[in-house]
Amino acid sequence: MQAEPTARRGDSRRRITHAAMDLFERQGYAATTVDAIAEAAGVGRRTFFHHFASKDAVVFPDHEHLVERVDAHLRAQPTDDPISAVGSALRLVLASYLADPEVALRRYQLTRTTPELRAREIAWVQRYQLLFSRYLGECWADAPQGDLAADVVAAGASALHNHVLRHWLKGDGQGDAMADLDDALAWWRRSAVAEPRADAPRRVVVAVFDEDVDPAELAAHVREARSALDC
Repeated sequence: MQAEPTARRGDSRRRITHAAMDLFERQGYAATTVDAIAEAAGVGRRTFFHHFASKDAVVFPDHEHLVERVDAHLRAQPTDDPISAVGSALRLVLASYLADPEVALRRYQLTRTTPELRAREIAWVQRYQLLFSRYLGECWADAPQGDLAADVVAAGASALHNHVLRHWLKGDGQGDAMADLDDALAWWRRSAVAEPRADAPRRVVVAVFDEDVDPAELAAHVREARSALDC
């Protein structure tokens, strides 16, 4: 038996996805069967299961493969800048949504109204977060409280991605979500990420200045303090 050509496989997969979305929206997720999806897509039941393991896999068709890609991507990154590595992994995840905006937007509406799909979506988010935490934990294995920092930073990375994606989805797919992610990553690293130091524990310095101090003078004092502490 000859293998189905790649182009035809892709076409079948798209037809199944869009047929499923149409049925989910028209008659509800619970009332839609695999047989109904296959019939609407003009394929057999066997072809359906060749592309998707289950009915809900049609809603989240790329996550299984994407988790593997993100895992491989992180393992291939140098360990001297793990925050940048996690940032590039977040770009991979976001790009998968942006690749097919129509499906992403329809999926968003479905998950908002279907509890079982929402639960599955949360489970996928947790899998990405676990990948980030494991990678960061390996990078910071010798740092003080490295395992704690890995969990906290991984959770922050997931929250950042979800915020950008949700904003794009609520805006009906308008705007440059990837640029928004880059801006968010820059803000996150500048103001929220606490990377553990392997050479010394973090120190906290409290300084008190007069209310009318000149802003330029204040900035100069802060720079001097940071330089003295080698932060």
